Amino acid sequence: MAAPPDKPIDLAPLKIWIAAQKDVHSLSADFTQTRSLRTLRSPLKSQGRLWFKAPDWFRWELGDPPKTIILGTPGGVTIIQPDKRRAERKPAAAPGSTGGAEALGMIRFPGGGSFEEFQRLVQVLAITATGSTCHLEMLPRDASARRLSAIKLDFDTHTGHWISFEIVTREGSSILNEFSNVEINPKIGKGIFEFDLAGYKINDEQN
Repeated sequence: MAAPPDKPIDLAPLKIWIAAQKDVHSLSADFTQTRSLRTLRSPLKSQGRLWFKAPDWFRWELGDPPKTIILGTPGGVTIIQPDKRRAERKPAAAPGSTGGAEALGMIRFPGGGSFEEFQRLVQVLAITATGSTCHLEMLPRDASARRLSAIKLDFDTHTGHWISFEIVTREGSSILNEFSNVEINPKIGKGIFEFDLAGYKINDEQN
């Protein structure tokens, strides 16, 4: 007797979340990052801060004072290590691709687009909903995501707020970001996405 087909995934919460992202023009939040690596006995925790401005501007700061700063612009990503006076410029990754960003605990999700665009860029593995909280497991369809086993995102379907997201590799390591003090559509000056690299050693992959 043939096995019954798998129950289709209910994509309704995802459609609601994607629709809510269209009203998010800017965002700021604090986050706690927990890195669990197979080579470490205990997870490593760091505090961070995030700013985002549609469509392609963001700033991640990890540590206090920041040990790593990641600036995203329409032209690419700059990874800055202030204590080492080093910076690395990378070309912009395609929306939905990892571009190696999983190593930094962050990823560029296709926000503000259509549900059809999301499905084209991302494979949905599972969705579970409890009240207004939804747990989404997915993988970018980009080939660079082959070393990942899942990206897990928890969000509020009513507000569109990200609660947490976790990147899990096939080797068993993971990076979990848990958000707090989320503010939707704050005024963010352009200067937050700039950084003076005078005197820094720069590895530029954009050229």
